[in-house]
Amino acid sequence: MASVPVSHLILFIASLVIAAGVVGTITTGVDRVSAAVDDAGLDATETLRTDVTIISDANAGVYNVSGQQNVTLLIKNTGTHRLAPDGSGLDIVFDGQYVPPSAADGELVSADAGAAWSRGDVLRLTINVNDLDDTTNGLDDGDHRVFITVNGDEELFQFRVEGGN
Repeated sequence: MASVPVSHLILFIASLVIAAGVVGTITTGVDRVSAAVDDAGLDATETLRTDVTIISDANAGVYNVSGQQNVTLLIKNTGTHRLAPDGSGLDIVFDGQYVPPSAADGELVSADAGAAWSRGDVLRLTINVNDLDDTTNGLDDGDHRVFITVNGDEELFQFRVEGGN
């Protein structure tokens, strides 16, 4: 008769060990999901707070203004998220080709040097088209597109180059 309570006690202890293992596993999984939701929320907040607008006029001439076969764009930070003052956070695609950071230069024109690119500030972005692949003598006549992305915000700028540039 004493063997029945001992076997029940062993089964009870085994079930407690298994339950503790299951609870530990579930708690770890819940913690991971919670951390992932927090990270996604921070990313979404940053994306929502980021907004830039290209304020250059395509008809006023953005190409070869300085005589160095560059495309110069004025970009205004219209969001509340502060961005790098040199435009290093921008991803730029020019006529379907990625523009490496070495081919683009940004400078704040509406704030002191070293300041962050804050809401309302304007960045002058200069793209050296001769630093792009398959471009050595400037741009061909015709339509051109600059696609800029920063923290999920996308802007498209189109302009035309006509003879004489």
